[in-house]
Amino acid sequence: MSDWVSEVWSFTFTTFVSAAAGVGAEKFFNISGRVIQPLWYNTFGRIHRRRRRAQDAKLIGGAETFAVGAARHQIYVRQFAPRGFSPDHLTARRVPDQPAHVLIEDLRQALRPGQAAELQEGIDARRLELDAAPEAWNAEKLALRRISVSRIGTDEEPTIDLGYAVTDYATFQVIANAWEKQSKNLAAEGQDLTAEDLRDILPGLSNSFGINLTIETADDDLLLTQRSAKASSAKNLRHISVNEGMAPADIDPRTDLPDPYLTALRGIEEELGIDLNDEPEIRKRITFHSLVCDVTRYEWALLGHVNLTQTKWTNATIQGARKLGAAPDDWETNELTFIPFNRKSLEDALGDDSNWVGHGYMNLLLSAMFRLRKDRSAFLEKARTVLMSDKRA
Repeated sequence: MSDWVSEVWSFTFTTFVSAAAGVGAEKFFNISGRVIQPLWYNTFGRIHRRRRRAQDAKLIGGAETFAVGAARHQIYVRQFAPRGFSPDHLTARRVPDQPAHVLIEDLRQALRPGQAAELQEGIDARRLELDAAPEAWNAEKLALRRISVSRIGTDEEPTIDLGYAVTDYATFQVIANAWEKQSKNLAAEGQDLTAEDLRDILPGLSNSFGINLTIETADDDLLLTQRSAKASSAKNLRHISVNEGMAPADIDPRTDLPDPYLTALRGIEEELGIDLNDEPEIRKRITFHSLVCDVTRYEWALLGHVNLTQTKWTNATIQGARKLGAAPDDWETNELTFIPFNRKSLEDALGDDSNWVGHGYMNLLLSAMFRLRKDRSAFLEKARTVLMSDKRA
């Protein structure tokens, strides 16, 4: 019997017996149900509530994160906007750049992935290695260093203001690898990050920022990918349509401000060969709906959905662009698949996260909830079943 059926049966049975006990007490013993029902509520009802809380605790792994994907990375959903973030309410700015060792020193001791001076030495050495390797590169990256989340207006529309600083790939590699070891040690010792640690940015650990997108094609299908064996991470795992890191190239020269939409357009073109710059009002087709963090690697990202229905970008034209070499980064994926964007197909795709990139699975879930709102409960229940399955015990 599935968990939700068991819980419904347990709740129904408890409620029925409680009501029957009250009626029986009044009818045969002349005892008011007002006496019996509170007694039941505080005995068998308490047992039922404890069981339900225990089940719910399993869903979040005893903390505020989800263990998701093949690598079981801990994913934290900082903000989900069911209707998406309005472009007017999603703002970005630049903040001062600071050396890694300074930011590490500002972390509380338990969260430092190593000695600040040693980590800085490791970063400098890694930069030299990358500079010396012809096939390698040490590109600059934008890292999320500040965040402000609020609500405005009578509809309480969510607003997000993001602050970015410039870092580089070498810094990201060294700090992320050191933190991954530290985070696993903390988890083994039962020292989960606190809500305050998760909600606020830890600048000493934050050295990248991703833009992750699901794409709905003109054929009303969802485009999914599979990571290549040549990819630098998450080899051979299922992923959503586009995964791109923000870079200084995504700073709008007109405003001198970072622009996540520029990253989205660049990623779509580089990874899929889809040039949307001539598409009218294309920004209205890109909707960011979630801000999340892969806590295991400490990588923050905006998740979003791109609606290409009623455009020229069918499954065939996307495949054609890829075959013609229009996507310079197509080596990162070795397969494109298209599934109908409907409840059944999405539930099937959500049915097993064991071969997924963690944040890709979460993007699939949240994009499904954003795009097909009437089926939101069904998608939540499917993901809940997967994340609470016996294989995760």
